[in-house]
Amino acid sequence: MKLSEKEKKGNREAFAKMSLGEKISYLFTYYKFPFFTGVIAVLFLIVTGVHELTKKEQVFYLACVNTAFGDTLNSELTDGFLKYLELDPKKTEVIEYKDLYISEDASAENHEYAYASKMKIIGAISARKMDAVLMNREAWEEMSQSGFLKDLTTLDPELVKEIEPYAETNEVIIDDNAVEYRLNEAEEYVYTSEQVLNGIRVNSFPIFQKAGLEGDVYLGIIENTIHPRRSSAFVTFVMEGK
Repeated sequence: MKLSEKEKKGNREAFAKMSLGEKISYLFTYYKFPFFTGVIAVLFLIVTGVHELTKKEQVFYLACVNTAFGDTLNSELTDGFLKYLELDPKKTEVIEYKDLYISEDASAENHEYAYASKMKIIGAISARKMDAVLMNREAWEEMSQSGFLKDLTTLDPELVKEIEPYAETNEVIIDDNAVEYRLNEAEEYVYTSEQVLNGIRVNSFPIFQKAGLEGDVYLGIIENTIHPRRSSAFVTFVMEGK
């Protein structure tokens, strides 16, 4: 019901005569819903503003598959790389995917974990949120056969010359009848493949020598990386790192 001007004036005069406690009680009783709505809106704006101001730009995505490194090496591969790129770690970050495990011969107790890891890898690659990967030989073979790794000969010629003593070829499946074979529509698995230079053995690089690696570790660049220059820079970084 709309109040008349006389009624509004009377209410204003009555409110003015109230004590502070009475005024607070009055406002809380009649205006608590819009008051709390306003408070929530203000808090939301504050939280959103703080998040935007403190949010870091994700400049590189690194995956560690079938490999695990200590805190020191992990820090060198992430914060150390940011420093190498002359980027502010307060505003930028390297996202590192850890504890990923893939294997065609995973035991029963590890099969679900291996499957989940492979789905995570495929999801990250599909979302173009994976640039480079450090992996053991088994993972390198899996990633290579799936066509996930970039042909390193397509990099800058000068960089190709530098990595040549450490780079190795691996099999990439070009075409196969995997679907038909799994559906029992083919008697045998048939495929065509080629050898591609897509892995760099990093064990002899200083940054990895002091890490006490067990077995060979390879570095690969993801085929559809959205950071090709930073991926090349990462290769140079791990080669030159101390």
